[in-house]
Amino acid sequence: MNKTKNLLEGNIWQALIRLSLPLAATAFIQMTYNLVDMIWIGRIGTDAVAAVGICGIINWIATALTLIPRSGMGILSSQAYGKGDYKRTTDIFKNGYIIAVMVGLIYTAVILIFKKFYIGFFGLNDQVSSLANDYLSILGVGIIFTFLNPVFSQTFNSLGDSTTPFKINAIGLFFNLFLDPLLIFGLGPLPAFGIKGAAFATATSQFLVSLIFIYAMKKKDAIISQSLNNFKINKSIFEGIISLGVPASIISSLHAIISIVLNKFMSAYGAEPVAAYSIGNQLESITWMTVDGIQVAISALIAQNFGAGNIERVKDGKKVSLRLVTILGVTTFFILYAFRRSLIRAFVPNDQKTMILGVKYLEILAFSQPFVSLEIGSAGVFNGLSDTRTPAIVSTVLNLARIPMSILLMPFMGVYGIWLAISLSSLGKGLVNFGLLQVKFKKVF
Repeated sequence: MNKTKNLLEGNIWQALIRLSLPLAATAFIQMTYNLVDMIWIGRIGTDAVAAVGICGIINWIATALTLIPRSGMGILSSQAYGKGDYKRTTDIFKNGYIIAVMVGLIYTAVILIFKKFYIGFFGLNDQVSSLANDYLSILGVGIIFTFLNPVFSQTFNSLGDSTTPFKINAIGLFFNLFLDPLLIFGLGPLPAFGIKGAAFATATSQFLVSLIFIYAMKKKDAIISQSLNNFKINKSIFEGIISLGVPASIISSLHAIISIVLNKFMSAYGAEPVAAYSIGNQLESITWMTVDGIQVAISALIAQNFGAGNIERVKDGKKVSLRLVTILGVTTFFILYAFRRSLIRAFVPNDQKTMILGVKYLEILAFSQPFVSLEIGSAGVFNGLSDTRTPAIVSTVLNLARIPMSILLMPFMGVYGIWLAISLSSLGKGLVNFGLLQVKFKKVF
């Protein structure tokens, strides 16, 4: 109960930061998996970076689909816990796990069946395509753990415990840091597996995290430990999770699908722009993955207080939340812009063309980071109020706008036109989400 009181009572800044810091750090850890892979793979060559870049979209879609159980389960369980209905909270967790496994297995089958078609869509050279096939063949088999781990994390987050998921994910990161260079480049009698080693290191680390989560959950109090027993679908809860989770998933899935189209546009200019975009996108994820972690805290704080009827605290929670994410977005802008050359050089120290393109990407995208933060933070408040549709609609419309904007700008700016379209749409999403949130609070409260 102490964890709940931290969200229902006391200083909102302290409550939100106390819950947000481990969540942001956990999201940062998830991002670091990809950054570590990219740094080591950059030593193999630009073709390898481009291969991992197009495969990274597959992981992105997996993360998006995970939002169906994670987001829906998180909203419903936080509200039930805020009301003191602990049995329903446990039942919500169980149904969230069931959905995660179902969606994860379906997605695994789709990847393994259609991977060659997906890779061929980009029309890159044979070397890049071969490397991408090697990487995706291994990553696809282990991607089920990408579905389970965020949902297990959400179980703890919904009850106000963001520290346990952080510790568990940190263990996985350190294991990945150890395995990556060992399997990519080999050591002594252990052969070098190259890009296959990077995929195996990531999949193995995620599997380890799943095992530790299950162990920790069994040792936890009854609300969590009982969620691993007697699995049974509750139709109303199952449908409720789907209903709330699908809009959030659509936002991220569509974003990933649009990224596939934009990557196709970029591939017309060669492997170097694809590699530069892949690196820059990983660096940009410092903003959106970290704020995405904070979004979970925002949603939990708003949902618990909304469920408990603490309307004034909901209003104050909104103000504090948006200030926090805006501060983070401005900070990230300064980091990406001021250190853009050093950041890109860390990935491709021996490829001047890719480095120049990567620096230009960060110059264009850095200015949109405060608005990326504002968009995600506003969506967290919407989610806590059980309104996942409004931010989904905003994101869908403006993400789709990236395609015609790119087509219009490419004849004049080349690949830079694609990147400018991405930055401008992010700016628009932040402003529109913020404006609609202000309107909603005036109408509802």
